[in-house]
Amino acid sequence: MEEQALIAELRAQLQRAAWRIQYRSRFLRKKELPLAPEQAAEPAEEELISGLFVQQVLMTIPPSTGRTVMRMLIVEGKSEREAADELGISQQAVNKWKRKAVRIMRSRLDEFSRG
Repeated sequence: MEEQALIAELRAQLQRAAWRIQYRSRFLRKKELPLAPEQAAEPAEEELISGLFVQQVLMTIPPSTGRTVMRMLIVEGKSEREAADELGISQQAVNKWKRKAVRIMRSRLDEFSRG
């Protein structure tokens, strides 16, 4: 049990560190000027690529309420309460579907990184 707690703590620390690096990178990118206009990625292009990545990750979740819940929460930016009201389920059910979908996505990403 201690090993799993250690793994969970290390995973949380890595996620925080990755978020900080990503945040700092975005901050610095906004302050820097590109050398040539063609070298700078278009904001619309970045948004398109990001959207495609999100769609690809969501497709790793089997077709179910879980995929619908994650689409509503991530893509549409709805709260758990709003998603629950729209789907006609409780907020607790939305939270359970979200946790299940995150667990599925995490396992698929772990498989991808190993193989």
